[in-house]
Amino acid sequence: MRLTFTLSLLSTLLAPALAFLTTRQVYEFPVGTWIENLAVRPTGPILVTTLSGPDVYQINSLASNPTASLVHRFPSGHATIGITECGFDDFYVVVGNYTIGQQTIPPGHQIWRIKYPPLKPSGQPEVSLTASIPDAGLLNGLTPLNAKTILAADSRRGAIWSIDVTTGTSKVVNQDPILAPGSAPPGIGVNGIRVRGEAGGLVLYFTNSATATFGKISIHGDGTPAGAAVVIATAATGTGYDDFALDILGNAFLATGPGDSVAEVKRNGKQRVIAGVEGSTEIAEPTSARFGRTLGDLGVLYVTTAGGLGAPVGGTQKVGGQLVAVDLKGLVGL
Repeated sequence: MRLTFTLSLLSTLLAPALAFLTTRQVYEFPVGTWIENLAVRPTGPILVTTLSGPDVYQINSLASNPTASLVHRFPSGHATIGITECGFDDFYVVVGNYTIGQQTIPPGHQIWRIKYPPLKPSGQPEVSLTASIPDAGLLNGLTPLNAKTILAADSRRGAIWSIDVTTGTSKVVNQDPILAPGSAPPGIGVNGIRVRGEAGGLVLYFTNSATATFGKISIHGDGTPAGAAVVIATAATGTGYDDFALDILGNAFLATGPGDSVAEVKRNGKQRVIAGVEGSTEIAEPTSARFGRTLGDLGVLYVTTAGGLGAPVGGTQKVGGQLVAVDLKGLVGL
């Protein structure tokens, strides 16, 4: 009895210390820059999109003194939003007419390709237009479905688009009510999306910012629903869920937006904050997350932030959009 009590008390006292992981600010942009999403290149550098401008930057995250260099400024649109890799060092980016704080979003979303030369990863990429999707409401998160197809979350329509990157054709493949934005501003429904192959087939994982939920839907090979949608977890009061990363076990690491933190959600729905804290600029309004891909950043989760432009930290504070590295090697079981 005494030993059990002692161990239980020790576990309780240590739990908070074990839960919060070491973070490192890799790079901070000037104040007024909103970093919306990221993709990690096979060789280590990180591509980031900017909701505050039609740009994609590359950050040499493994350097001793990381810097950001402009990869491309797109001639159309006001912002770059989602980004995903579909093929080795072959990326697709949402370019849209969204302006921060804007409630009415003009049509004109496009998908652009950023393709790096296979034998010269340090070379300049080829940039080309893949598709125009005039009927989209607000294209947001992207994920590959197969070698020639990507899926795009439409946050305003509460829908999932399928885009053939070889032909540029697109269509809505899922508009389950669980993806809907609701009526309250800013009207952002389905946000981040990921496709994962599991024992029963393909599963689409998603967040809905309007309902602050994280869920999943079994899908067919063409992206259409193969089963009922399931809510896995709901964000803590006063926070939310933006984009996220999945580990090899299917556990999710979610950017909490106004929560200024990263939450881990296990496959059974249990969740906890593992890095950052509400009201701190350590991870100021996180927007997305991805894992490192090299031996130099194994076990590192990279997180982008809006710097408080959408939800000021502590109600008043804004910083530049950030790329933050979270060391997951100290993570213990939930």
